[in-house]
Amino acid sequence: MKRIIFTTLITWVLITANVIAEKIDCTQFDKVSAKYLECSAKNIKEKSSELKLKVIVGAGEFKKKITTNAKNSKTKFNKLNLKEKLVKFKNSKSLTEFMEK
Repeated sequence: MKRIIFTTLITWVLITANVIAEKIDCTQFDKVSAKYLECSAKNIKEKSSELKLKVIVGAGEFKKKITTNAKNSKTKFNKLNLKEKLVKFKNSKSLTEFMEK
């Protein structure tokens, strides 16, 4: 029992330590130095990975919304008589033939 609690506590501490790590302060380095460039590159990389995750989640939600709207539109279109008229118009060779039918 003690092992389970201990391992759970250690994993929780390690996970939260990684989550808490935020933007590194690069002002301590000279702007022309290699350390400053390395620090700013790390910050940009972390920020871009966060944005990528947000975009992936947003795209998934947007895709779901579009598919539901498309399904609703298709059912509404199938309920109308317009579909039959369009098929009739497509099969007719001229306007007079369409009007006769």
